[in-house]
Amino acid sequence: MMFKIRTQYFLLVIVAFTSLKMNSQQVPNYTQYLYNMQVVNPAFVGYRAELSMSLLSREQWVGLPGAPTTRTFSINGRTRKGLGIGATVVNDKIGLTETTNVNADVSFTLITSRYSRLAFGLKGGVNFFTNNLANAVTVDNEVYNSLNGRFFNIGFGAVFYNRNFYVGLSVPHLLETPQFYIQDRNVQGRIAQNTNIFLSSGALFELTDKILFKPTTMIRYTASQPISIDFNANILYKEIIEAGLSYRYQNSISALFALIIKKKYRVGYSYDYKTTNVLGNLNTHEIILHFDFDFQRNTRWLRHNKCYF
Repeated sequence: MMFKIRTQYFLLVIVAFTSLKMNSQQVPNYTQYLYNMQVVNPAFVGYRAELSMSLLSREQWVGLPGAPTTRTFSINGRTRKGLGIGATVVNDKIGLTETTNVNADVSFTLITSRYSRLAFGLKGGVNFFTNNLANAVTVDNEVYNSLNGRFFNIGFGAVFYNRNFYVGLSVPHLLETPQFYIQDRNVQGRIAQNTNIFLSSGALFELTDKILFKPTTMIRYTASQPISIDFNANILYKEIIEAGLSYRYQNSISALFALIIKKKYRVGYSYDYKTTNVLGNLNTHEIILHFDFDFQRNTRWLRHNKCYF
């Protein structure tokens, strides 16, 4: 049974969930997902380097009270024998609700040829949530108790890649989310009816000895929502500067820019302009810091400096 509370913030939550195409499984949207793929697909653990870390901050619909904000932290490493190990923390706030997801990720990589690999990943963790209904101002002046709790999550994914191409498939949240149920407590541990399925792919083309072209896409499918499709086109210059444009179908247009220092440190920024401004100016800012450390112990993985995804 869903909440039936008519408040400014709760309406904002409903609009946010609809606009972000999030159903029972709350998976935040990212513009710079290419450097934060561990959150969506655990098979990417150990994919880039022997030790990778990312910090991301997303301010969505700036200026709107109760607008979504997302903070993520991810770290992962790998052993020589093909085992990847990592963890993610995602904090997401929308209106009166807040969710913090803490997950552990593992992956195993198979050598399919000299320059191609196939990885499988598993995700498991705990989601902590708070619905701060005590601060709601309702039309009928009724007071509701705040709710908080936790529930478990499991997910899985796979990715095939070589030096110039990758394709991945994942279901990061497989179990039902009881956050917005107040009577049906039996949903916890049940397979979700509206899981998010992610299909991602990208390629690398060498235009000149200094310029690389990186088109990528991500498709999100949920049974009860329209398909969400992202198209991205990035240019990498001298492995130092990266810039590009992104289009989310019937949702937003984005500009991206990143500075890469010594092939290890990435500072990226993106600006989203929402094309369907039902609530006015709904622009979004996103900043990501990414660190890659390669210790030259390559075995099952491709060399980091030959893979730009």
